[in-house]
Formats: sequence, structure tokens, C-alpha cells
Amino acid sequence: MILKEKAMAKAKKTLTWVPDTDPTVLARMFKDKLHVGYQRPNMMDIIAQTAVVTSKRATCMFYEVGAVIFHGDKILSIGYNGAARGDVNPREAGCARIVDGKLIEGQGLCRGSHAELNAIGNLSNGTHGLDDLRMLVTPHPCHACAKQIVNKGITHVFYLWEYGREEGVTEYLQRLGVSVERYTSAYLERWIAHNRYDPIGARYGERP
Repeated sequence: MILKEKAMAKAKKTLTWVPDTDPTVLARMFKDKLHVGYQRPNMMDIIAQTAVVTSKRATCMFYEVGAVIFHGDKILSIGYNGAARGDVNPREAGCARIVDGKLIEGQGLCRGSHAELNAIGNLSNGTHGLDDLRMLVTPHPCHACAKQIVNKGITHVFYLWEYGREEGVTEYLQRLGVSVERYTSAYLERWIAHNRYDPIGARYGERP
């Protein structure tokens, strides 16, 4: 409790030059940047934000997934889950897995392609010679995507949420030389909570 109170007190403190600056000038500035505790997002935060915002492009009615492939600080490709190019939009035509009003799972009826596969397919430049190709995906990858991640030579996978993790996928990736790590930061967590992002729309009651 004492540490939390100290952190809050520090966040409320202003920069040393602020008291000597004309208040009308200060009024034109970003208020949060005047606080001692202000932190800018780092590049991983920006990549994570890109993946989350990309996930909102998903056409799936049940899951929103975004993936970003990057090398160093450079984003190479993005992808989201949804129906193949030229296929119908599930929002307009209905989910293909709903038959006679019932959801049929595990029979291959889904029109969607996963975000990780789309990100790999959307790479416009060759990746030969890139020795540290990375991917950030919103929920943990599935086994089918993990195989293509390995084939593409991606060496690091970061994920934000645990939803839908299939048993043994992390171990499979690690066995084949791909590191797997959940990424989080105080900045990112605040941003996600503020925008009410969630990959299955359940955390904030966005769906029944």
C-alpha cells in the first residue's frame, strides 16, 4: 500500500520547469506529459497495439485475432482472421458453422483463415536472410498456425491473451526452436482496458 501511494504521488508531480512556465502556455500542452511519471509506449507496445487494432478487421462473429510479423522495429506484415478474399462476409451471410440455427463445431465448416496464416501470406517482401523474424499475435497460436510459423522461419512468438490455447502448442514451438512469450506492459494493459478490447468479446459483456 505504501509503495502504491508513493507511485501515485510521483505520478501527480510535475516536471521541474513547469512551475516557472506561463499557465496559458501549459494549458496548450498534453496534461499527462507534464507529469513526472509519464511513460511513452515502447516499440513492442506499438506492435501490440497494431495487432489489437488489426484484429478489429476480423469478419468472424466469435473471435477477433490480429497478427503482426516484424523484424527489429520494422513491421513487415499484418493479418486478421476472416473469410477468404472474395468469399461472403459472415456478418451479412451468417456463420457457415450455424446449421439449422445450431452451432456445429469441429467439422471444418468455418470459412475463416487464421490471422497468423494471413500475416504470413501478406508478406510482400522476401524474408530470406532475416535471422530474427518475429510475430506478435493477440491470442496464443493454434497448432495448425504453429506449423506454418515454424516453416516460415519465425524465431519468436509473442501473444497477449491465453484464450483458446491448444494443449502442447507452446511445447511444440519451443521444441522446434521458436521461443514463446506472453507480452504485457503497464502501458499496454491500461490502453487495452481503456478501449475495452477483448478477443472473444466476453470480458466486458460485449456478447451474451
